[in-house]
Amino acid sequence: MPFVEIDTNQYLYYEEYGQGIPIIFIHPPGMGNKVFYYQYDLSKHMRVIFPDLSGHGQSPKAAQTVSIPFYANEILRFMDALHLNKAIICGYSAGCLIAQELAIYHSDRIELLIFSGAYPIVRDMPGQLLHKIGLYMIREHLNILITSIARSHTRDKTLRRNLVNYMKKADQESWYQYYNHSLQYNCLDKLHRLTVPLLFMYGGKKDWTIRYMKEYKNKCKHAEFFIFTQQGHQLPTKKGIQFNELITGFVLNKSSL
Repeated sequence: MPFVEIDTNQYLYYEEYGQGIPIIFIHPPGMGNKVFYYQYDLSKHMRVIFPDLSGHGQSPKAAQTVSIPFYANEILRFMDALHLNKAIICGYSAGCLIAQELAIYHSDRIELLIFSGAYPIVRDMPGQLLHKIGLYMIREHLNILITSIARSHTRDKTLRRNLVNYMKKADQESWYQYYNHSLQYNCLDKLHRLTVPLLFMYGGKKDWTIRYMKEYKNKCKHAEFFIFTQQGHQLPTKKGIQFNELITGFVLNKSSL
C-alpha cells in the first residue's frame, strides 16, 4: 500500500480498496487505520480510503505539534494529493472531531458525514475522566493502555494482536497531543454549520458519547440517528456487519458522487 506526499517531505501512509464513491475513514488517537479492519468489506460498494494520521501507524510524525485543526488540514491536503475534490468522511470517536472541523470550515469538500460515537465537546465528568486517565496512561503505562484498548475493541485474538502491534507503531507524543486536544476541543456553538447530510451512530447506555446526541438533534435537524442498544462505544469492530450496512444504505441513498 502506498505513501502519498501531502506537503514538502511530509508523507501519509494509507490503504485503499474498491472503486466508485470515495469515503475516507478517520481513526481515533493511537489506533491507526487498523481499527477499521471490518470496513474493508465496504470496498464491494465504494472506494474506501484509510489514512494513518501523522504520527500514527506507518505515517511519520509531523514536524509540528498536532491538533484537531492540524489534522483537519492534513486530511484536506491528503484529499488534494489524491485529486479528490469531494469525499464522504467517516469519523470514529475523536476522529469525529476532525470530521466536524472539516465540515464546519470546508463544507464544500464534504459530500456526506458519518459519525460513530461523536461528541462536540467533553464537558461530562465520565468523559473528562476517561480522557485524563488516557493521557496519564500514554505517559506512564503505554503498553497497558494499548492492551486495554485492543481488548475493548474485539474478542478476536488475531485482530486484537494486529491492533496491539499497530498501536505500538504510534509516536507517543502525537498520540498524547491528539488525545489532549480532543479533551480541549469545542465546536458546540458551530454545529449549525454542519449542513451536509449526516448519519450518527451510537452505542446504547454503555456508550459515554450518547449523552451528546441531544445536542446534535437540536442543531442538526436534517441528521439521521441510529442507536445500537446494549452496545458500547466500539461500533466499527464490535458491530461491523450492521455498521457497514448502515453506511452502505446511507451512501447509496444520499450521495451524488
